[in-house]
Formats: sequence, C-alpha cells, structure tokens
Amino acid sequence: MEDIYLFDSPTLAKLKALKQDYDNLNIIDVLLYLEIHKSYCLMKDKYDSLLQKYDLTEAKFSIMMLLTYEKDMTLAPSDLAEKLGSKKSTITGIIKGMEKRNLIRRKVLPNDKRTNYVQLTNEGSELLKRFLPFNYDLVSKVFEVFSEEEKEQFYMLSNKLKNHLEKDELL
Repeated sequence: MEDIYLFDSPTLAKLKALKQDYDNLNIIDVLLYLEIHKSYCLMKDKYDSLLQKYDLTEAKFSIMMLLTYEKDMTLAPSDLAEKLGSKKSTITGIIKGMEKRNLIRRKVLPNDKRTNYVQLTNEGSELLKRFLPFNYDLVSKVFEVFSEEEKEQFYMLSNKLKNHLEKDELL
C-alpha cells in the first residue's frame, strides 16, 4: 500500500470540536503524530528519489551496507532476513535481483556447504562508494535546521519513542 501525505491536516479548531465528542482525544498528541508522519513521508520521498538515481531501493542499500560490516562482506540470507526484520523469502527475491546486477554473488563457504552465502561484489562496493557521499549529504541537509544540541535532544526523544513503540502493549 502506498503511503499517503495528508496535506489538509485538522486545524486546532477542528480538533477542539472533535474533543467534545471524544474525551480521550489529546490535541497535542494528534498534532504531534501528524507532524511526525508528514515529516517521515517527506523524508522518505526525498530519500527514495536519491535511491532511484542509483537504481537502488532501501532494501538493496540496507543489504549492501550490512554486508560491508561483515568479515569478507559475506552473510547467510537467513542472517540478512533477521537483521532486516524481513521474511527469508522476501530477501531471496531481492538477492536474485541484486545478483542479476552483479551487486552481490552467492558463495559456498568451505566450512558450511549446506548454505549459500551472499557476498558483496566489487561492483556493489563501487556503487556504494559513489552513492554514500550523496546519502550522507542528504541526511545532513534533512537535519541542518537543528543545532547540534537540538539534534542530540531529538535523537534521544526519537529513540525513546521508538523504544516505546517496540513494546507490544499499544494495541
């Protein structure tokens, strides 16, 4: 399902009117949620545009980065699936496409012949080297509106929110 971007957010007046019918409506919570959601959608849109210039997706980029962190730039598909929080079948499809583009290759390790591992190729490494400077520039531009102190505070608050959302207690 495609993400939506709500251009016409409810105004304070609209929310106050709704508050009369819904006691549990916290106006600031709703406004904050909508602003975070809109920011995420805008960030994702800009980031997806950058990825497209390099014929990448977030999943392909994430796999390539995970491989760079490993010895010999090699991981089992099941490890990639776990690290990405995805199904192995989903990762298998992405890997096949990346293999066709020669960004990764399958590799059998001498000590584990049961599993085909995935290894980043030189071509994949070169693509990352070309992409990463633009990646880091975009990330910096996104947050340039904040001072270093505000960024640290925002990071702490975002992390606190993420940790809260990871709990299964919300629904």
